[in-house]
Amino acid sequence: MSTEKKIAWVVIVILLHCQVRCAWAISISEERKMAKEFMEAISMQNKLVKDPMAVALVSEVGRRIVAQLPPQPFPFSFYIVDNGQFNAFATPGGNIFVHRGLITSLDNVDELAGILGHESAHAACRHVSQMIDRSKVVNMGTLAGVLAGVLVGAAGGADAGQAVAMGAMAVGQTSMLAYSRENETEADQKGILLTQAASFDPRGLLTGLEKIRSRDWYGSEKIPGYLKTHPGSADRIVYISSWLDQHGDETEPDNGIDPFRFDLVKHRLAGLYGAVDETEQEFNHLLEKNPNDPAVHYGMGVLLPRVSRLDEALVHLRRALSQKIFDPYILLETGHVYLLAGDGKKAFDLMAGLEKIPAIATQATYYQAWALWMMGKGDKAERGLLKTIQTAGDVFPKSYYFMADVARQRQQTDQTHYYLGRYYYEISAFKNAVFHLKKSIALLPDGEMKTGAREMIGQMEKQKKKKRG
Repeated sequence: MSTEKKIAWVVIVILLHCQVRCAWAISISEERKMAKEFMEAISMQNKLVKDPMAVALVSEVGRRIVAQLPPQPFPFSFYIVDNGQFNAFATPGGNIFVHRGLITSLDNVDELAGILGHESAHAACRHVSQMIDRSKVVNMGTLAGVLAGVLVGAAGGADAGQAVAMGAMAVGQTSMLAYSRENETEADQKGILLTQAASFDPRGLLTGLEKIRSRDWYGSEKIPGYLKTHPGSADRIVYISSWLDQHGDETEPDNGIDPFRFDLVKHRLAGLYGAVDETEQEFNHLLEKNPNDPAVHYGMGVLLPRVSRLDEALVHLRRALSQKIFDPYILLETGHVYLLAGDGKKAFDLMAGLEKIPAIATQATYYQAWALWMMGKGDKAERGLLKTIQTAGDVFPKSYYFMADVARQRQQTDQTHYYLGRYYYEISAFKNAVFHLKKSIALLPDGEMKTGAREMIGQMEKQKKKKRG
């Protein structure tokens, strides 16, 4: 029997073992309901990273791992939380979350795969539903709030996230969120096999855990959330090391993901969301060690526009391109900086053809449409703007603003108000959103736009009531 078949067989055996042991967990329908409530709680906190390039990489790694599983009761989805902590978590219904702080602290895609493999194993074995079943003293809506609070935390630390959890349930109930050591061992065993079967280096889980564990010296208040909810890390490291000594060389990692792409995403997340001064200092420190590191120069190119240092950003992006000529991800970000600098033509010329690359297709389409709008070619920009709105309007809300301007130039007052209302709705400027949406309802003929405007007003009223309650 080949190594690949052995791995597949062991995975199936472990899965069957999980399914037998999980017979007493909450029902599939209950878990689906809770997953829906949980995602609603998460969306209200506006803490998910929507950057297409970063999300595409995490989702691609996750999909490769989940593809090794037999059919599951839930479709697996992978998300990035805008939080600098070291944490990752599986939640009801096959939703897997990893904090950006964990991603930016890892060294390679195999470490990310190791963490995602472990969390996917928790989901496949329905360990989360077991924990929920043990806590039926509270209702599922409350538990959804608890999980959302513990998972998301706060931009400045864990205290706010803990407050959300404690407000949702009595003190002591949050211990429900910690996996048992038996759960952890099971997830490690299965996670390693899944990542290996997906052609990632299984050593990634070990080195990833070691990085998380290295933060333990900060003290109990600063221990990464991952260690609080995933106990026994020291014993787990010993077990995983022993397993790797016996089986770690059985497969040759060949997952097809360019290691440089992971480096770009890692530094992109730091550049987009990290504290500017601290991140710049860290990038400069890395460049002192390796002055020609294209991924770090790229990170600088992402970071510096946040403080309007566009010329410096372009210098770093050109340095990155000097090492990685025609790299599409670096070209795309260079085009973005030219857009910010007001040079639509240079941006458009630089990004030609990038919309054909799946991981950045939507982003490239949006930037190209933005460039055309900037050059006064609204009619040509419209197609790209509408395509962006259809697939990722919440990610690129300014596409609605540009469409409002296109409608204004055509003297389409009803659509101008609709698109402005949608723009303000997406950026949570609800007072302005309601004003323009009501104007659009009065002017628009019956149809999809008018219905959408009414639905948005209804959603804003619903959110207002929830905040009051």
